Amino acid sequence: MKKIIPFALLILVITSFTALSDNFFTELVKEKLQEYANQDAPEKIYVHTDKPYYSLGEDIWFTGYLVDGIAHKANPKSYIFYVELINEKDSIVGKKKLFTADVTIPGDFKIDKNWNEGTYLLRAYTNYMRNSDPDYFFQKKIPILSPNSNDSLEQKSIPINERQDNVFLEKPDLTFYPEGGDLIENIKCEVAIKIKNNLYDDIPIKGTIVDENNQFITQFNTSKFGLGKFAFVPVSNKSYFANVDINDSEYSYPLPEALPNGHVLNIINNGDHIFIKVQTNAPNTLYQTYLVGHQRGQLIIDKFESTNTNEYLLKLVTANLNDGVTHFTLFDASGNPVCERLVFIENKKNEVTVDIQKDKASLGTKEPLNISINVKDYEGNNLPSYLSMSVMDLNAFPHDKNAENIKTWLLLNSDLRGEIKDPNYFFNEKNINKRRYLIDLLMLTNGWRRFTWKKLLYDKNSESQFPAEKGIYISGNTKLLKPPYTITPALSRLTFVKPPFEQEPIQKSTDGKFKFGPYAFFDSIPVLIEARLVSFNSEEPKFRELSIMLDKEIESPKVNRIREENNVSEYTKNDAFLKISRYMDEIKKEFEQKRQLLDEIVITANKKEQEDKREKQMNERTLYGFPSHRLDLESSMSVFGAQTAYDLVARMPGVAALGGGISIRGRNPKIMIDNMTVDVDFIKSISSDEISFIDILTGASASMFSDSAGGIIAIYTKNQYGLNTRIKRKPGVIDFTAKGFYTARTFYAPNHLDDFNKFMEADIRTTLHWEPEIKIDENSSKNISFFTSDAKGRYLIQIEGISKTGLPFYKVDTFTVE
Repeated sequence: MKKIIPFALLILVITSFTALSDNFFTELVKEKLQEYANQDAPEKIYVHTDKPYYSLGEDIWFTGYLVDGIAHKANPKSYIFYVELINEKDSIVGKKKLFTADVTIPGDFKIDKNWNEGTYLLRAYTNYMRNSDPDYFFQKKIPILSPNSNDSLEQKSIPINERQDNVFLEKPDLTFYPEGGDLIENIKCEVAIKIKNNLYDDIPIKGTIVDENNQFITQFNTSKFGLGKFAFVPVSNKSYFANVDINDSEYSYPLPEALPNGHVLNIINNGDHIFIKVQTNAPNTLYQTYLVGHQRGQLIIDKFESTNTNEYLLKLVTANLNDGVTHFTLFDASGNPVCERLVFIENKKNEVTVDIQKDKASLGTKEPLNISINVKDYEGNNLPSYLSMSVMDLNAFPHDKNAENIKTWLLLNSDLRGEIKDPNYFFNEKNINKRRYLIDLLMLTNGWRRFTWKKLLYDKNSESQFPAEKGIYISGNTKLLKPPYTITPALSRLTFVKPPFEQEPIQKSTDGKFKFGPYAFFDSIPVLIEARLVSFNSEEPKFRELSIMLDKEIESPKVNRIREENNVSEYTKNDAFLKISRYMDEIKKEFEQKRQLLDEIVITANKKEQEDKREKQMNERTLYGFPSHRLDLESSMSVFGAQTAYDLVARMPGVAALGGGISIRGRNPKIMIDNMTVDVDFIKSISSDEISFIDILTGASASMFSDSAGGIIAIYTKNQYGLNTRIKRKPGVIDFTAKGFYTARTFYAPNHLDDFNKFMEADIRTTLHWEPEIKIDENSSKNISFFTSDAKGRYLIQIEGISKTGLPFYKVDTFTVE
């Protein structure tokens, strides 16, 4: 007999299951967004350069900013990032590996005077960023010009009215962007317009919208950057067109077809509030739809619709939101994204004021200028921040107030698809309503590029192919020295052969691989790695029969230019800049001639006796008084037949070498190389050719060391900064030079008060001053001083930075040299 379920109970079961399913999807979205923000957050890099373009032979000075991609604060993932300079043939001509546990790090490139002029590319990224599309890398065009360039130095712009009268205007390339994604029949829809031709960035056009019967519907106008919009209600079974009249020719463009059923997401941003209107003409209404709003992955609003309604209106207060792109998505009852809309939030409470106080507004040549810099928040409180500052000659570099800066990159270009032209225009426009209108058109015509919902919600999390780097790792494997030459388990030990010497604990591998680190060291450092099959205490030669193979450094990613390239001739070349560059080139040649003359002067002076000098050199390297015995290998003395440091020690007075060990008066001595304690086995791997001198300390001479009852054997190498890497080692030992992080050079800042000779020479600098790292704390401002040069005119102070709370800012000021 079948069991009959009451109808009311059946309804309850179905309803409960549906609610559970809906709850599952909404919780999935929240969980994945939280996971993205907390675990998988992207990283962002911005690079501030000292000037917009360069001449051959100059230096590129830069400061890199590394932040997390959500809150724009100090990045908790990577401490390492790479900056590359790439020529027009996509060859990397310069690469810097930089380390910062904070936010900023300075760097520089030297431009070779023999390079070809052209538009170079500055690219910056972390290893972790390589897990995503290369479009997320920071890229900046770097025009490099030749001082002897014969190209036209300055392009004359054509006023708009002259262009319209005398220049043939090409057919506009119009693209239409319905708000939310689609036109829906019988619902009022906003449609944004974008003209892709650069010619129309400053040339507004007018047009009309007509139906298939050429009946007038509405009209539209484009403004800056060829952007515009219009609104209308599509009627069922009708097609619509946009008509534009250019050069007495009418061009017609079909609008996207309207869908008979669907959803519309309309958003109005008035600054303090965002009004969100959701509508549908679908039979199943908005029931069980889900609206989500997030800002760079952080959820700011969500609404699950549980009623049968065709529309609703929400009001979102922006007072507590961060500045930047906000992404709204409407999911239908099946969990499919059906509408998307970007909105730019600009919160008054996030305003940053950079105060630049100069001790004088105008001054003479080669005079000091003192600047006080402070950063304040919306309420006038000191705002702890990281800054970099460049001072440029405005004659050489006319200020482009609309160019990209740290604020436009972090808040716009890094989160949108494609390139935003003249991005600072959207922040410079003083008319707040016009600025809000233009930036909203920008949101309507550019897509969010950080993730897709399908990938975020349903792709399985996998381990990153490129992990975040916090330091340098030295890794590799150990192989048998004889057939079958396979990777084999072994013991490994690493030693940094540079004072202060450091030796890592022995690693025991089961798979034949070793990995030491992470380390944070700069420039280069000599490294010694040893491997044994069984024990480092064993003297059996067969346990040394290993080859040590180091892992290769990961190659740079393929160059992928995300922005349109310009030929150098397309840039506005400033006549003053090239003239100054030529003059600087002449000064350098004159200085080089003087230097060569000085090199020919032979300077003679009385020198100490060679023996006294040598004795002083050796004593300066030791940490004690007089040794009991000393063997100086760099004097006339020689030890015939000694191949290793062990052989040398064995021949010294009072030392007994038996069975591979060493003793002094029957006791085991403490062995040190360049003040680092080592064992007997270690000195057997060091060639005698690398030893400078050896001291034996016994009795009172050895008492200053711990564990010195058996005496001290102190060995010093010829290269006090590391062993000679050209010496052939025994099996089971390799040495090499590990390349550390790059340390930026110091920008030359002359002091014309203290240096009379420099005062007498010409001082011409297109970058007057570069301050790569300025930190403002909550208690005080920062004072910067520098001297003007011989070049008169107006100078630009350009400051870029970001607060510790993640607010980017940009500020310029000027002064005059008379």
